[in-house]
Amino acid sequence: MNASDRLAALMPIVIKDDALHARWLNTFSYLEYVGFRKIIKSQRADMLSRAFLNHALEEGGHAFLLKNMAVKVGGKAFDYYTPETMLCPEAASTYFQTLDHGCDEKFAALPDLERSTIVYHYVTWLIERRALDVYGRYKDVLGTSPLAAQLDDLLGEEVGHLRQVEASLAASDPEHEQRAPALEAFEQDLFAAFVTALAQEVAPTQLKA
Repeated sequence: MNASDRLAALMPIVIKDDALHARWLNTFSYLEYVGFRKIIKSQRADMLSRAFLNHALEEGGHAFLLKNMAVKVGGKAFDYYTPETMLCPEAASTYFQTLDHGCDEKFAALPDLERSTIVYHYVTWLIERRALDVYGRYKDVLGTSPLAAQLDDLLGEEVGHLRQVEASLAASDPEHEQRAPALEAFEQDLFAAFVTALAQEVAPTQLKA
């Protein structure tokens, strides 16, 4: 069973327990917040375009939306990213930070400005693909829950981000098709480690799957 399927198998367990569900939502809110922060920090102020700002603002909005959902499910304690209000926060941070650093190392030979732009594009491409899979599966598991409808705008914006970054990579990186498989495999390995950490907190028996 691949990591995406293992994560999907955890979702029905998560949504049956409000405290667990709120921690789940707050964890993914935190990942969206990390993405928001990284977009801003990755670019020089004099090169921060409307497109970059819009992407950052939408990722910040996703973090806010998921945190609001966490508070609705679990209460005011989930208004903050404290360790006890999240699931495996260290593993969540490691997934994103290692992905970002690994992509940065991949393009270390490039000049700073060119490197920051291409790393932003590749990290965005990998993260948006993963987000669409995770949130799409999560929405399916929620079924007729009122929470499901709240994900529609988030999913629509993630689709837009993915289309934009795919167009940018196609136009700016002639080696995209050659580079993509190794970067996809790198992200998949990191995500698998994150899912293993989630399973240890949510349902240890799932580790045997």
